[in-house]
Amino acid sequence: MREFLTVDIGGTLTKYGVINEDGELLESNEMLTRAEKGGPYILEKVKEIGDEYLKNYELKGVCISTAGQVDSRQGKIIYALPEIIPNYTGMMLKEELETHFSLPVEVENDVNCVGLAESWLGIGKDAKSLFCLTIGTGIGGSYILDNQLHTGHHYSAGEIGYIPIEGDQFQNIASTKSLIRNVALKKGLYPSQLDGKAIFEKAHQGDEICIEAIDELISNLSKGIATIIYMMNPEMVVIGGGISHQKEYLYPRIMENLEKDLIPDLLEVTKIDFASNLNNAGLVGALRNFLIQETLHPLNKIITAIESTRHKLTKGENNIADFVINNLSEVPNLTISEMGKKIKVAEASISRFCKKVDIGTYNNLRILASKASVSKRKVEEAAEGDGNSVKDVYKKMIDRFDDLHASKELHKLAQIIDHSNRIFIIGTPEIKVELEMLVNRLLDLGIDVQAFTERDQIDQSKKIVHADIDVVGVSISGYDKEIVDYMKQIDPSVPTACITSQSDSPVARSVNEVFITPLIEINQFVCAKEFTLYYFIDLLLQNLKTKKTSHIDAVIEQAK
Repeated sequence: MREFLTVDIGGTLTKYGVINEDGELLESNEMLTRAEKGGPYILEKVKEIGDEYLKNYELKGVCISTAGQVDSRQGKIIYALPEIIPNYTGMMLKEELETHFSLPVEVENDVNCVGLAESWLGIGKDAKSLFCLTIGTGIGGSYILDNQLHTGHHYSAGEIGYIPIEGDQFQNIASTKSLIRNVALKKGLYPSQLDGKAIFEKAHQGDEICIEAIDELISNLSKGIATIIYMMNPEMVVIGGGISHQKEYLYPRIMENLEKDLIPDLLEVTKIDFASNLNNAGLVGALRNFLIQETLHPLNKIITAIESTRHKLTKGENNIADFVINNLSEVPNLTISEMGKKIKVAEASISRFCKKVDIGTYNNLRILASKASVSKRKVEEAAEGDGNSVKDVYKKMIDRFDDLHASKELHKLAQIIDHSNRIFIIGTPEIKVELEMLVNRLLDLGIDVQAFTERDQIDQSKKIVHADIDVVGVSISGYDKEIVDYMKQIDPSVPTACITSQSDSPVARSVNEVFITPLIEINQFVCAKEFTLYYFIDLLLQNLKTKKTSHIDAVIEQAK
């Protein structure tokens, strides 16, 4: 399993460690940021930390969470308060660190990383849309939709702290800093003589000034949360930051205030909870951002995997590397022996090459090359213009399916169906017509199959499903709760699979096998979801018919 350097740069503390790609910290530490020394000092410290870990770990990338406004595409600090971190604005962190380590680097804002951590491994892991509110010295926010961070036009989406509430900025009336200021003023103390933890302790002991100040903060906080819900309508709002340690005290009081600030229907369907990744959210979220960027840019992933290990490759393996990079679209369609003949190397050399560049197997290389080809095509299409006519969108969809077909995923699904004794297909009412058509076509091929789309049917099928039945969930979005619940509730011995457009979604994580179907939703007049299903079904049936025909031909040949 791959390991990464992860660093969370805050105004006061910098946390760092080594983390594997499942989000498990293998080693972690922290130090004072010494932010007053400026951006160049912080950059050098990150380099020192990474150099030290590289002595004991074979790191595959660097994940950075940092204070300040971040251009995550360039890995650049757009703006940082000069009184907090001088000479940090404009720093090209990604470029500097990639040059130093010769490893891929991804950089994201620290508040956004908290949201990513919660949506991946935290309290919001099953939510389709989540707004993470981080409350500390100030107030920040991040919006996660379909497992993707939405940073907005200029990387400032989620800057909820600047919204005017009660005649002031939200962060001036609902942050820990504002709480300390108000209590200090009423008690005749300096703010430096207090902290948030002490104020809550005194409130538990019955201190009226502290109780009133917290009540005022909760009232303002509730108005801010209500504003978020009215504007964004997320499935879940997660409250993070230092204040989240006070969940027991705050939660019932926040909900009481929200009953006044939100219409009942919205409050009823919106989950409000506190962050679970309290100590390491920045470190985990930085990794999550890295993995997402890697998934979005598979072309970069395959090139980086090869180029970062060039110095370890033999002459023959370098020839393999050159062929893969220069003939990316051809790789998915070649067997290992076919590639060997093309570049005049042994199959064993190709296998060793795949292991050396940390891709693993030749099959993994083919799948990755297929995805990289799609990524490359998308970049080229973007350079040519929008091309968002109905005809263009359908053409792009077919092109994506062509790459999927080349990657053999459809062949594998067809094989599972062909060898299954019986199949249960679980879907939702909105795709009932499409699934009924699929069932009828499969029955024509002699395959024992049933589809369940209504809640009562799905519940009844749970009672009869067993290990000899293959269960296939169909969820284009990957977030249909009924399907997730079904997969979790049936016996673990039951073979499960899903057809979805989201490889890292709750539905995908709940099954044994995942089969990806592309989805483009560019133009509101295009029935992308319906087209996706119908075309996928036709390709699948074509594969099944080919298998059936081959089997019949083989039987006839044997009979001769």
